[in-house]
Amino acid sequence: MGPTLVFIVFFLTIFGVFYLYITTRNRERMAMIEKGVDPALFSSVRLPKPVSGGSSSGFKFTLKAGMLFIGIGIGMVVSIFFNDTVDHRIYPLLVFGIIFVFGGTGLIAGYYMGRNLEKKDTKE
Repeated sequence: MGPTLVFIVFFLTIFGVFYLYITTRNRERMAMIEKGVDPALFSSVRLPKPVSGGSSSGFKFTLKAGMLFIGIGIGMVVSIFFNDTVDHRIYPLLVFGIIFVFGGTGLIAGYYMGRNLEKKDTKE
C-alpha cells in the first residue's frame, strides 16, 4: 500500500502543477487581452533569434547540455572509485552528490565556454 500511495500522490502533484500553470496562464492572457494587448504576443511558435556572428541560441543550449552530460558521466566514473572506501549505507547518497557536483561544474564550464565564444564572435 505504501509505494502505491507514493506514486499516486506523485502523479497527482504533477497533474496539479500543470493544471495550475495552464489555468493561471489562461487567466493572465485573458486579462491582458481585456487591457488591449495584441494577441499575437502569445504565439507559441517563436524561432530563436541569431546572436551576432551568426550563432544561434540553440548552439548555446547544445553546448550546455553536452557539458552537463559530460559532467554527469565524469561524476559517475569518479563515484565508482569510492565504492570500496565508503560505508555502503551512505554510498548512494555520495554517488548522487558527486554526480550533481560534476554536472554543475559542467554547466559552469559550458557557460564560460559560451561566453568566450560570444566574445570571439563580437570581435570578428
